[in-house]
Amino acid sequence: MKQFLLLIVFLIFCLSGFAQADSLHVGNKWCSRKDTALLFNGGYNVIQIYSPNFKPADIKIKSLDKGLRIGTPEIKGDTLNVMAMPFPDKGKAMRLEIRYKKNSKMIRTVNFVSDSIPQLKASLGKIQGDEGYKKDILVQTALKIYFPKSLYSYPYSIKSYTFKILSALGGANIPVKGFFLTKEVLGEINKAPSGTIGTFTDIKASCPDCPTRTLPDIRLKIK
Repeated sequence: MKQFLLLIVFLIFCLSGFAQADSLHVGNKWCSRKDTALLFNGGYNVIQIYSPNFKPADIKIKSLDKGLRIGTPEIKGDTLNVMAMPFPDKGKAMRLEIRYKKNSKMIRTVNFVSDSIPQLKASLGKIQGDEGYKKDILVQTALKIYFPKSLYSYPYSIKSYTFKILSALGGANIPVKGFFLTKEVLGEINKAPSGTIGTFTDIKASCPDCPTRTLPDIRLKIK
């Protein structure tokens, strides 16, 4: 009977440990798919660790491989944050060890992978092709930025652009501060004949702690 009770206690302890590990949320703050162990080469990466069963001050982390370098952990609210940088050229393994600080018990080992960052691009709202119907263009409100086929989501924003258009009805060269489509820009698009090409050029974008960059032009045929 005593052995049976000890077995029950052991099983409860194990199941509790599995539940705690399963409730641990680990991901990259700048990955658009949360709880995804994906880091971006040459990008900004912040590993975030949260669990309803552990206080962030009770969590101890360590990189197990040269392919993963981490900074000094910081606690923000109920989440442990740490800057991270992948170095895939130093080895494919990028393992992060997570332990309970009070007794060094292993909670989980997370295997990260890395991906390259494609060139940042701008689009006219939801229109990402090189042509669009006038009625669809006119309901867009702003230029947007995106990383094609990537989960990287660092907060870049458009600071300015110039809209150029030329047709049989005349032309315009409109500099704009910010990312919104102004009434003047929309007015030129509205009166342009079908087949006219409008160009958004000199598109400037920036992000926190990074220099301003110029994005590729948007050349859009108005259908």
